[in-house]
Amino acid sequence: MRIFLDSSVIISACGSERSLSRLIFEIAAERGWFLVSAAYCRAETVKNLTKFPSAATKRWEDYQHRIEWLPNALTTRRPLLLTASKDKPVLVSALAAECETFLTLDRGDFSLLLGTEVYRMLVTTPRDFLISAGLG
Repeated sequence: MRIFLDSSVIISACGSERSLSRLIFEIAAERGWFLVSAAYCRAETVKNLTKFPSAATKRWEDYQHRIEWLPNALTTRRPLLLTASKDKPVLVSALAAECETFLTLDRGDFSLLLGTEVYRMLVTTPRDFLISAGLG
């Protein structure tokens, strides 16, 4: 299964000891999950990790190698309704990567999509994803 990680999930995994996002990183390989993200999310992660203790940066050094990094996809031929224009490249990149699941913690910008499918790609939180995988 290909799982697209929004920068909010990556930052949470690096910055919080109890994060369910971190659990996804830790069990992805044994579950056969391929973690995917885009260059835009990588830049957002690097920018925001400066707000966390140095342990988050050390974790990032490991976790960034567990992600398949793809170039940003900026357009799609399909109609896409998303109010936050800054997040459109993230969602379009996930669709271009042909991911089955899009994980985000950004309830503000993705609230209307959470729990729904966008062109057969489930948009959900790490918590709800883990529950649906039988881990919660």
